[in-house]
Amino acid sequence: MTWDLRPPHTGNARPRVLCVDDEPVILQILRRLLEVQGFEPVTCGDPVAAIALFDDSSFDVVITDIHMPGMDGLALMKALRARRPELPVMVVTGHGTVDTAIQALREGASGMLVKPFTGEELLGEVRRALAASQMRYEALQYRYLSPVLDSIALTLSTAIEARNLETGEHCRQLGVLSERMAAVLGRDERERMTIRIGGYLHDIGKIGIADAILLKPGRLTDEEMVEMRRHSEIGAAILEVHEAMADIAQIVRHHHERWDGMGYPDRLAGTAIPVGGRIIAVADAFSAMTSDRIYRPALPVDRAWAELRAHRGTQFDPEIVAAFEQVVDEEGHLRALDDSIEQKLDADVHVPLSTSNEWQARLAMLPVLEPVVVTVKARVEALAEACPVAPAGEECAVIASGEGCEMVVPVDGTEPGRPQVA
Repeated sequence: MTWDLRPPHTGNARPRVLCVDDEPVILQILRRLLEVQGFEPVTCGDPVAAIALFDDSSFDVVITDIHMPGMDGLALMKALRARRPELPVMVVTGHGTVDTAIQALREGASGMLVKPFTGEELLGEVRRALAASQMRYEALQYRYLSPVLDSIALTLSTAIEARNLETGEHCRQLGVLSERMAAVLGRDERERMTIRIGGYLHDIGKIGIADAILLKPGRLTDEEMVEMRRHSEIGAAILEVHEAMADIAQIVRHHHERWDGMGYPDRLAGTAIPVGGRIIAVADAFSAMTSDRIYRPALPVDRAWAELRAHRGTQFDPEIVAAFEQVVDEEGHLRALDDSIEQKLDADVHVPLSTSNEWQARLAMLPVLEPVVVTVKARVEALAEACPVAPAGEECAVIASGEGCEMVVPVDGTEPGRPQVA
């Protein structure tokens, strides 16, 4: 079994391990075991020389003997930690007493090996130390990045929605709903943040759709509908350029997939769809159905609930719909969650929810576009699905709302105000 964690955050091609011991035989054993497993070991027999070596190079973990002449391993660990506090340091000793172990742990040792040790014990301790270091690094990275990503995401989503003649509140609402659903499902802080920002940016790919299609005052052709659906792929391509946004990019790409595999762009089905994509699909559909659009007023909340429940197991993951029921009540209001969940959400670092007035003030600074009504040809397979909820003559609202461009217009001869998907 070789090294199986992601590349270290230090930028080294392979995890570099500084091994310090005054016994050449031990250093030789450490080198051989680590090299076979894909690590890059550097050995040193003198603690003082090891400090100079550490200053000149980048290491991911340090393994040091405790009892050495001149400077012991604990003093070496203090000196190295003064230079890099988060550095994982493992200590090796032939005197494995309880007092030694307690002292090493008090000094901040990441792990301890007692001579003689097996190769399996060594590699297990090294992997655990590196995994813990990676997790601490990523947690700090996301905690510092979270407010920045939130602000950038909300700014971009506001611009896109203004261009698409929607309100800036839709993406904000999607982020809040999705984050709370993720919390109900027991997702950790990092994943909740990822899903929240995925909600803000789910339609960012519309920036790559030509105005002639996005704002076309007439029926979209089949070719134009294909182009419109590319917005999820375009959005993912925009975001995945930066490694920190890779997970968010996957949510954006797959938020129009369906539980039954009839969605787009990749026709993923079931749990093959990223959980963030499944969460946002439900939140997006409900938000779209219960919000005023330029082509129709908001649908009644009971109709939106009926649509969601009628299509769980086909369009939506039933577990996600159940989580949504814990987040939103029958009247469309946010439910109060368990105190333990609310405390987790309160502890997260993110931009607080703005009021609609604040958003309208921001939107007022953007160019004003005249409202247009756009017709979209919904996918044939989806509309072929019987909808037990939609009144006779109306489109299946949940399917229309899940198309990404769900604008519809009345057809000549129909009852005024009644939309029909072309």
